[in-house]
Amino acid sequence: MVTGMRITGIALVIFCLALLPSAASATAVQDAYPEKVPLDLMPVYVWNIPLDIVILGLVSVFVPVLFVPMQLVFSLLAWLHFGHKRVLRNNVLENETRNAVYLCIRDNPGINTSSLSQLLGMNIGTLRYHVELLCRMGKVVPEPNSRGMRYYVDTGTCPGLERKVAGYLNEQAKSRILNVVLQHPGSTRKEIAARLIMSGANVTWHMKPLLRDGIVRDEKRGRFVRYYICADAKECVQAHGSGKPAISGERVPGTGI
Repeated sequence: MVTGMRITGIALVIFCLALLPSAASATAVQDAYPEKVPLDLMPVYVWNIPLDIVILGLVSVFVPVLFVPMQLVFSLLAWLHFGHKRVLRNNVLENETRNAVYLCIRDNPGINTSSLSQLLGMNIGTLRYHVELLCRMGKVVPEPNSRGMRYYVDTGTCPGLERKVAGYLNEQAKSRILNVVLQHPGSTRKEIAARLIMSGANVTWHMKPLLRDGIVRDEKRGRFVRYYICADAKECVQAHGSGKPAISGERVPGTGI
């Protein structure tokens, strides 16, 4: 009992001490406050009040327990409407950064993320986010090859062969080999190596995937094997411009190029 009275006394003392700052800040008023002309009241009708405020007011009066849940629902709806925009196929390119990524892939079919990052001056993390979103929305098509993932704009008319040609044209060594074979059909391995200042072994190494994918064909005449661009791939090579330099900064193995 004594302990309970002691606790009550201590609490009363603390309460009184808490009131001291407000008493100390009080000031004496000698003159009456100047009279102020009351402002004209502007009538507010119920139809001038937002609907959500009206609903919250009615809920707070008649069903107080639902006031907080209803307020949370209205806040969530407002956030979904104003603070979050759903990305769809028809609005995915409205973002300026994403549109720049899309245009860069369109102008450089077969480009990889490293080259995209260099051309756009964008960090890899941000770039991968936008590229993955473009792939998910069906605007860009990824295709793996021996050097990783390459990306192409999905035009609906770009067959697999064209994508492969575009990818090889973004590799420096294969692009140069295709350019030589296109301009000098029937060239032998030795002639290609001499024009590119490249070893014959490297020409053979880079030529294998081109032969395998049906972009280049070989034809043996006498003791020599001659190379030609396949008819189906020739138009693709010409359309994408085999003479352009590689954009990925790749080095040709064993050549110093």
